[in-house]
Amino acid sequence: MTAEPSADSSGAAAAGPFDRSMADLGRWSVGTLVGLLWCAALLIGWRRVAGALNRPLEALVLLAVGGLVAAVAVALRIWWHRLPAESRTSRRDWLIMFLPSAAVLSLGAALSLRGTGTWALVVFWAMLVGEELWAWRPVVWRRLPGRRKPAPGSRPIRVDAVAKPSPHATLPGVIDGVPGDDVLQQLTRSQAADGSERLSGWLRTPFAAGQRTAIVHLAFCPQFAKAPELSVEKLDGPEIIRINQAVFSFGARLDLKLAAPAQEPLGVLLQFSARSESPAPPATARRGTR
Repeated sequence: MTAEPSADSSGAAAAGPFDRSMADLGRWSVGTLVGLLWCAALLIGWRRVAGALNRPLEALVLLAVGGLVAAVAVALRIWWHRLPAESRTSRRDWLIMFLPSAAVLSLGAALSLRGTGTWALVVFWAMLVGEELWAWRPVVWRRLPGRRKPAPGSRPIRVDAVAKPSPHATLPGVIDGVPGDDVLQQLTRSQAADGSERLSGWLRTPFAAGQRTAIVHLAFCPQFAKAPELSVEKLDGPEIIRINQAVFSFGARLDLKLAAPAQEPLGVLLQFSARSESPAPPATARRGTR
């Protein structure tokens, strides 16, 4: 099935490159703020080492500088974490955490000159340390004993009586037509008179903007006696140039690759059928009587 083009789809296609451009602009803006923070730290640190910065700042000036540095560090971290997940990596996340912290502490040390008022230094360092504690709180909180999330399946599940029928109970069967866009999986398992079993249904695989490959896992529960024969057909979505299969008795893995990266978030609808022959009868059943 091929979806007809519409004004909504063309508008979404135009919004995809715009969103990526805004994400790139945000990433470069955060990098610029980090660079400016480090330039200020290096300049003031160099002047302190060279002896050009030997007179303490006035209390109000010191507090204004501390507030500005803390505000910049907070702003760039908030800005960074609001960027799309695909624009960030774990390495970049750690750099955004570590580099501003090093610059903030270096600035604080360089501006803490002998002769500065005690109360001004206390407030100045309270702003800097408070900002750093706020920035690092997710990392510290995750490492506290007993604060790790429980493993999937370890949490008890309460089963309540069904007050009304589930809306999924009215989903159409495999032979009745294509399921709606909100249906991610729809499976039907049947058994023939000869004992063979068939698992068939639909799989909808989402692709984010810019994504080209995806991995789909299909579970056979209960598992078949042996690896079944699996056939997969694409019914809706962009062109797919490759579908690799790895089939086992307990499930299958499908590796999908689009002909071109997705220009916008979309889904690929697959229809599959897994058929397993009837298991061989026990040896005692095949043994004849004399």
